[in-house]
Amino acid sequence: MKRDRLQKRDSLLPLLCGVALLSVMVVIAAGFMALAFADESISISCYKDAKSSWSVGKVVVYDVAEAAQACNSFYYDCRGRCIGCYQDLDYVDDVCIDMRGNTFLK
Repeated sequence: MKRDRLQKRDSLLPLLCGVALLSVMVVIAAGFMALAFADESISISCYKDAKSSWSVGKVVVYDVAEAAQACNSFYYDCRGRCIGCYQDLDYVDDVCIDMRGNTFLK
């Protein structure tokens, strides 16, 4: 009888180790996912050129350096010439980025 209990306990040991390992892996994966989604999204207004006051539309990006690329990829009317602008609280004007990565105020 005592020997049967030891065998049952020994057979449960790998199962318990597996459950503990899986739990640790889930916690680690959740931490990495939290870091991946920690970035804030930024709303970008797309314009055909710097002088235009009418927006072609809006896109959402996670990196302002990708603003113009996102506009030109999303809107066919841009044909590679659109700029992406976002509102920065440090400036009165919008900050714009062209396809070359140049930033300027609009």
